[in-house]
Amino acid sequence: MQGEKLTFREKILKHRLTKIYRVILCAVLVITVIAVVRVQIENKVYTDYRVTKSAGAIGSSDSVIQAYNGNLLSYSRDGISAYNGSGEQLWNQTYEMQDPIVDVAGEYVVVGDYKGNTIYVMNASGPSGQINTNMVITNLKISEKGIVTAMLDGSNVIWIEIYDSAGNNIVSERTSMNQTGFPVNTSMSADNQKMAVSYLKAEGNGIKTSIAFYNFGDVGQNVVDKVVSGYDYDDMIIPFLQYFNNDVAVAVGENRLLVFSGKQIPELRAETEIEENVESVFWGDSSVALVYRNDEGEDRYRLDVYNLSAELVLSQTFDLEYSNIVLHNGNIIIYNEANVYIWNKKGLEKYNGDLGGNIRAVIPTKSKTKFIVVRNEGLETIKLK
Repeated sequence: MQGEKLTFREKILKHRLTKIYRVILCAVLVITVIAVVRVQIENKVYTDYRVTKSAGAIGSSDSVIQAYNGNLLSYSRDGISAYNGSGEQLWNQTYEMQDPIVDVAGEYVVVGDYKGNTIYVMNASGPSGQINTNMVITNLKISEKGIVTAMLDGSNVIWIEIYDSAGNNIVSERTSMNQTGFPVNTSMSADNQKMAVSYLKAEGNGIKTSIAFYNFGDVGQNVVDKVVSGYDYDDMIIPFLQYFNNDVAVAVGENRLLVFSGKQIPELRAETEIEENVESVFWGDSSVALVYRNDEGEDRYRLDVYNLSAELVLSQTFDLEYSNIVLHNGNIIIYNEANVYIWNKKGLEKYNGDLGGNIRAVIPTKSKTKFIVVRNEGLETIKLK
């Protein structure tokens, strides 16, 4: 029996469908291969490293080194500088300060002297503004768009002053113990529209912390003092307060971790109780890490990592007298002058070893297996193997 002949249009359609099926099959194969490779990389454990690049020393021997916008930041009492991974200086700002306060957000950096009167603002191109205050500085923050928030001590009054990156004053907020309470910390949202402030106030024989959210957009124009929401917590100090993006802020107090979110009016979305004394708080990579002294087992510390829904995603003990902890690109990096632990967020130990001593900082890169190790003698870019 002779088969049915295809028309010319049917042949064209069959040819096109065949090509579509091939494209879909290739795409599925590529996605599968990528997924398999990612799983293998995520689960791979490294036992050694090799140095891929070396460079000269940066900063002075007493400089503090930290990550900055994909590069490195070095600051001391004499000045602040940015360097790339090859040790080349990108910009420099000299000053004389007794106790510099530094904050970094994206490409912006702010530095001012604690109990001093001068603030410097830098961006990726270098120094961009200088602010001189008539009251002494007690705290400084900067947003990803270069907005500076300064707490200034006016004796019985603390002023929260907000400046643009050129040094122009755009908001001035008076606070006092009798009215709002004294501000402990502040944080500005990435879009510069909202600001969170934690206030500490004496109440009777105890204390109270209030977290106030200000809105500097249209919504805030319709309410008193631009305060669109607020929350009170009795007998608790809340020193950690951080906006992670436009909408989500996290606060950590003595017995609670709090997550607030809202495009215009932030509200409490999630919380978790803290039953032990927190020794340190670190943040990054859409996570907050709390370090406790570990009373059980041989390890000295326990690290609990929470996501932005206040959910515990990792609890891990470790026995390293740490100098810093960095959360970046899915890795948790714990290091001191000689050793480094690297875990992923599932708790898999990716690396545990000696990096040779005299470590001042371990700076992550875009690659999960490459790091810049800053020593007194110079820089080394290492790759785990």
